Amino acid sequence: MTREAATSFDLLTERWIPVIDRNGTPDKVGLRRLLLDSHMLRRISGSTSPMTAALYRLVLALFHRAYAVTTEVEWKDRWEAESLPAEPLEQYLAEFGDRFDLFDTRRPFLQCPALARIAPQTPAKLIPHRAVGNNVTLFDHTTASDITLLDPDEAACWLVTTQAFDPGGTKTPYEGVRSSKLAPCNRLGVVLVEGDTLLQTLLFNALFYDPELHKPRKTTPDDAPVWEATVPPPGIPDKRPARGWTDLLTWPSRRILLTHRRDGDATKVDGVVITPGVEFTGELVHDEKMAAFRQPTGTNGKPKEDVPLQPIRLAPLRGVWRHSVELLLADQPGEGRSRMRPPALDQIARLAERGRLPQDASYTLCVFGQLLNKEQSVVVDYLEDAVPAPVALLRAEEPVLATLVGTAIALADDAGAALRHLESDYREERRAKPVSGLDLAYWPRLPNAFAELLEGMATARRERRPETDALTAWAEHVADTACSAGNRWAHSASTDGRDLLVIAKHVEKFDNIVAKLVRTFQVKVRGSLTKEQDG
Repeated sequence: MTREAATSFDLLTERWIPVIDRNGTPDKVGLRRLLLDSHMLRRISGSTSPMTAALYRLVLALFHRAYAVTTEVEWKDRWEAESLPAEPLEQYLAEFGDRFDLFDTRRPFLQCPALARIAPQTPAKLIPHRAVGNNVTLFDHTTASDITLLDPDEAACWLVTTQAFDPGGTKTPYEGVRSSKLAPCNRLGVVLVEGDTLLQTLLFNALFYDPELHKPRKTTPDDAPVWEATVPPPGIPDKRPARGWTDLLTWPSRRILLTHRRDGDATKVDGVVITPGVEFTGELVHDEKMAAFRQPTGTNGKPKEDVPLQPIRLAPLRGVWRHSVELLLADQPGEGRSRMRPPALDQIARLAERGRLPQDASYTLCVFGQLLNKEQSVVVDYLEDAVPAPVALLRAEEPVLATLVGTAIALADDAGAALRHLESDYREERRAKPVSGLDLAYWPRLPNAFAELLEGMATARRERRPETDALTAWAEHVADTACSAGNRWAHSASTDGRDLLVIAKHVEKFDNIVAKLVRTFQVKVRGSLTKEQDG
């Protein structure tokens, strides 16, 4: 379990980051090749959605420091170039290139060498879906007694993921401190604008960066990624706000140390120490740039007053498209704002407005996250979703557009609620226990149609005509999907002929509710479009 001074795993050159190239072929690359060949790669593709998000955040921090874009002109030059030049990266690595060795004895990457005095545990502790101790999971069929050895590339990916997404709870004591808070990315859905190539994706998500001028917002001249900072000393971990954007992108939420050994001709990671790290005390709504925020609502559906904006998070089954208003559409800044989209979308909208990007383009908004248990200590599920981001909608600032999209989402919510009541009302009348499953026949069948709605609305907006056709098609799809799910439920609800009349009564009531919801939706759409035309 000892660390060998001669062993090295240079993350700049070793193949460790999982990617997909433009031909759809999986590969692994080091950080240097990832950037210099980014025009030939499609995307980063981790083994879990949190890993993908964490790796993107790490790479974006390096991109900001090596290829900082400070103006629209610089952005345009980067966009029009075939690839990233090597010189800025090599200049940066000339100063910090020795900070990327996973097994360096003085300052191992994203680790704390002072932890060497603590006995390591199995490296399976890095992997949320592995069964370790009391952490029984649905994902894994190994037992806690199984010996785990990780390849360095795999360990490096999980190291990065742990810093960004580690759940809270008790860790190995470090100077008496056992309790740890959630790593920051657990509090939000990490939003990424994805282009046709990895280079486009990096440019879309790289905000104008100039710490001396406090760009982006809340970034100070002291901002730096964790590998530029001083190695964390022994002692009780501190609490502090972020010093800037790259500081938060590489937040050291845990103090970690990997151990390794030779296993035949290969080096294997055979242990890990994980202790509490730096606690983030800032406000995500002000510091976090890869997230969307919304005003929380009460049981009456109205926004709660005097409650700060909260980050959008992913939920199982119901797609992220239900938050398209907050994710995509511009809101008026200032007091009383009810939502805030990721600033990368504001930047893209400005670039399109000035002719830097095509007006008819449509990109993809990917959202990554994970679901924790009630105690916020165990990962229950990995989550990933996507929604189209048409430039025409990103540019639009008319309040009526948010109203129309919100009304479309509300129709789906109301029809889904009616579907649940169909089953629960029947079960209540028959004094039977409710069963789940109706949602599976409804919600997963809506995302593609909603994507078509957004694209249709964007086309109508570019062509300066009402969005009526796209909204009508959406309403028809929602109604057909809901009624189809209701009919399937009716056929399977009971084999007892005496129940047929009861089932038929509830289905008829449900069909009438859905028809009324569609009529109400159409009235609201006509009213909104009329107000826009009058305005």
